[in-house]
Amino acid sequence: MLRINVFPGPYTPGSPVSGTVSLQGDGVRSLQVQTIKITFRGRSKTKVTESSSNNNRTHHRGRITLFQYERILFTGPYSMNPSHEWPFDFVFPERCQSSSRNQFKRSSNAFNEDSHQPLPGSFGHSTANLVRADIEAFVRYELEAALVPPPGSRGGIERTRLLTLSTQRHEPNPDPGLFFARRQREVQSLYLSPEYQYRLPTFKEKLKAGISSGKLPEAHYVLEAFLPTVGVLGQPVPLSLGVTYDETRSTTATAPSVFLRHVKVQLVSRTTVRCVSDSIWSSDDVHESDYTYETVDEQDFGDRNIELTDRLDVAELMDLTIGGRRASLFPSFKTFNIIRTYMFRVYVTTECGKKKDEPVFVSPEFVVMPKDYSPPGPFPFETEALVHSEDDGTAVLPSYEAAVKS
Repeated sequence: MLRINVFPGPYTPGSPVSGTVSLQGDGVRSLQVQTIKITFRGRSKTKVTESSSNNNRTHHRGRITLFQYERILFTGPYSMNPSHEWPFDFVFPERCQSSSRNQFKRSSNAFNEDSHQPLPGSFGHSTANLVRADIEAFVRYELEAALVPPPGSRGGIERTRLLTLSTQRHEPNPDPGLFFARRQREVQSLYLSPEYQYRLPTFKEKLKAGISSGKLPEAHYVLEAFLPTVGVLGQPVPLSLGVTYDETRSTTATAPSVFLRHVKVQLVSRTTVRCVSDSIWSSDDVHESDYTYETVDEQDFGDRNIELTDRLDVAELMDLTIGGRRASLFPSFKTFNIIRTYMFRVYVTTECGKKKDEPVFVSPEFVVMPKDYSPPGPFPFETEALVHSEDDGTAVLPSYEAAVKS
């Protein structure tokens, strides 16, 4: 049995990756070994599957190797039966070392085509869309150990272990970059009269006021929202709402009360993938986008009569922690064939003059930054692997460490 013994992570760029590859024999059957090696690689893969009305399926794929290193732990030929173990060491690179961009048929400004771009974090996305297409995308880091038998022999073995990479932000306290949005509102209601804001009018009062809309009090105001455009995983974001009364267009003597009844805050993630059709006749790359919706928090304020003023700090009334409900929320990133972006959306229910209104505010670009902070600085360089060879076929195989010391 071939096994990789290593901490699965999470790691950060520049972190050492140390472990061992162990070979466990059964004590009866000898294994013929030419080479034992371990490969450390990063991959970014996309796949779009389209189904037609006649049940034909068209596949589009994008395969990128972000980096790949190989270590030879042992060279033979050698006949092995006892158990053996060899240590290995790698370093997670800071940047990609890729030359895979040429698989795409056209250049794209939307994606990051820099072959030495910062390494993206581990990522996974998969969805089935019955209307358009199935979309899969992942960024994966893995160790692969292989036992290669001598030419003409059987018994090759491969084992793979996945590692998790978490990226880091280099700003200690990012500016939330507030986005200002406003909605013009108009309300016609008998309840806008000051004497009816906190009590119901009688039947006679309704008749006296008249039911025609032309005689009802009218209020014009602007509902304002200050939405964040940047957030950090694991940290709350600011959000405020306010009201500005337009007295020039209103017929009410005083500014009416606008009450906050319900707020729902949502992150809308968009995963855009880039592929190449499997068909030899295809001349274009395929770009597909998929949306998912994640509720940050939702609060029903009911009859608490929370009045919207010039600027109400909604963040004090809700838990607006980014990723608080979902530990697997990914930071925003852009690489060769995958883009993950977000929108910040707020659904609001207000009440004025006993009439409810449900405006929606959207920050079209919301950047999710990594949870962990690290000041920018140099990363350690990778070292070359050492190789041990033994070819007499009879001696007890020494450990990798002992071979290095010798």
